[in-house]
Amino acid sequence: MAQRATQLQAHGAELCRCLEDLRQRRSELLISAREEEAERARLAQDLAVLQLEDSLTQKRDAKQAFDRVITQTEASLNKIVESSTMLLTVAKRSAQEVAALSPGKLPPPPRVVVDTAA
Repeated sequence: MAQRATQLQAHGAELCRCLEDLRQRRSELLISAREEEAERARLAQDLAVLQLEDSLTQKRDAKQAFDRVITQTEASLNKIVESSTMLLTVAKRSAQEVAALSPGKLPPPPRVVVDTAA
């Protein structure tokens, strides 16, 4: 009987050591999990910043493309206005020259007002 009591006491002590070891391992696991959660949160923040920077870069590139197209279009429009003004001036002058060659036979050229303010 004393031998069983000794075995039971030895098993109880070993069981206590085993439980303590399990508790220690659980505690270490919890610490590790918390560290990984913090790392995940940091990485998620970094990812959000990177995605935002990428979006801003794309928008800046698109704005530059818009600026380029607008500048080119405005320059082309100005050339068209200049050419139209010049063409109108030449047409009026030619009409006056033709009218001077044959007075009375042709009606006066129409008056066209050119708005060069644009």
